[in-house]
Amino acid sequence: MNSKYQVYSGLCFLLMSLFFLLTPLGAVPSGEIIFVHPISSKEIWISNMEGTNAQKLFLKTFTDIRRIQDKLSMQEKGDYVLFIGPGTDLRIVNQNNIQGVRGNRIDLYLFSKRHTSRSPKNLTQGAFTMILDADISRNGDVIFLAGKELYHIPQEQLFELNPKRELLLTLDGTTRYIGYVEWSPDGKHIAFSSSEGLFLVDVATKHTFRITDKEAYNPIFSPDGKQLAFSTYVTKPAANVLATKAIAIVPVQPDADTEIVHIKEHYSFDVDFWSPDRKYIGYSSKPNIEINNIEMLHSRGNFVIPATGGEPEEILITMKNIVLSLDIITGSAYSVEPADSLVTIWGKLKEK
Repeated sequence: MNSKYQVYSGLCFLLMSLFFLLTPLGAVPSGEIIFVHPISSKEIWISNMEGTNAQKLFLKTFTDIRRIQDKLSMQEKGDYVLFIGPGTDLRIVNQNNIQGVRGNRIDLYLFSKRHTSRSPKNLTQGAFTMILDADISRNGDVIFLAGKELYHIPQEQLFELNPKRELLLTLDGTTRYIGYVEWSPDGKHIAFSSSEGLFLVDVATKHTFRITDKEAYNPIFSPDGKQLAFSTYVTKPAANVLATKAIAIVPVQPDADTEIVHIKEHYSFDVDFWSPDRKYIGYSSKPNIEINNIEMLHSRGNFVIPATGGEPEEILITMKNIVLSLDIITGSAYSVEPADSLVTIWGKLKEK
């Protein structure tokens, strides 16, 4: 009996050991992430949540783009990737026929996840010196902030040689800070943030209301469009005081109460995505003071937390630096291009 008991106990111990070895210690949402490589800032990569199969999405290096800026926006359940990057300088010719450059340009680029050999399409072509943020809707409509002006490029204009943009809204001249813009899941509303708070605008009627008066950074809609997650300061830099940036959630309604769901003293958090199942929020974390212990080192990087608050779980673990520009890929890809133009280069679409 003793030998049988020992064998049985040994098998149980082995099975339990295998269970703990093969079972993840934390919950990480499934799905893929598209991101700008934290070191090679001209490269867009794709990976699972853990980062264990990270690889270049576009094999081609875009030498005409010096770097890709925040933020990267992936078309929900679609094919297109939108990003901001330094563009071609706008060249002018004066009366003496001498060519010059009128300021540095910032441009908005679009390219296809499905057709990775295609060069990115420049949607703004040197028209702006400052583009603060941009987003693409599920239907392929593009919105972007240029200074204090909010512009809309309808989906059908994306294939034109020089896409027309509509001025949707000019923000109050007294507003000190304007930073982020985000499409609602239904494509009917836009959230934008400024020093006066977080706002919602109806694209059709232009009606606007304030959701919260808190300064909001990187607002992200929940998949059902009923809530917004964002980061906000709970303490600001001051004499002998280090800034702390927390993650908050607010319902999409006028003058709503916000709820802080994640906070850690002396850290900054930037919200990146909300998982399709509404259970998790992805964010980047970095300390505002010099790293001087292992705990602080491990708290620096990319993480997910339950949307209701809880312990963080690290993602993109193979990256040696924090990924600051990323988006989650949801659903199966489809293209908003005309069906007979899927393999046509951007410049030929107008001719067709």
